[in-house]
Amino acid sequence: MNESLDNILIELNVIAVQAPNLNIWMYGNIEIIINGERPYINGEMVNTSALLQSLESDGEYFIFCCNCGFPECSGREEGIKVFHKDDTVQWTDSFINKTWIFDKNLIEKTLTEIDEKVKVFKKFFKEKEINYVGYGYDL
Repeated sequence: MNESLDNILIELNVIAVQAPNLNIWMYGNIEIIINGERPYINGEMVNTSALLQSLESDGEYFIFCCNCGFPECSGREEGIKVFHKDDTVQWTDSFINKTWIFDKNLIEKTLTEIDEKVKVFKKFFKEKEINYVGYGYDL
């Protein structure tokens, strides 16, 4: 493996949420850590649609955005610039002035593993009559 590649850790976090009317559901979201650091600020989240789209082609993607769903709300005027070369993907984030290069196959493998975990969680929660929302709800 090329030592110049950056380390990306993608995890699924699942938390319980309770509404005022006592409805409980489980919420799944994706967290990303790059080289031991979270590349987005508090109040931001990973936009999984943009993340998945960015694996398909070059372009500019708002992979990180405000929890409300609008990147501009957290000050992001530009998305992550994504460039594919061979089996790598490069991200350039002008918001924090960083560039990373990742093993694209590792990202895809990790997301496939997370999708399988979501299916297991959804089955388990359904047996308990608890809804699952968030990342992978449509799997």
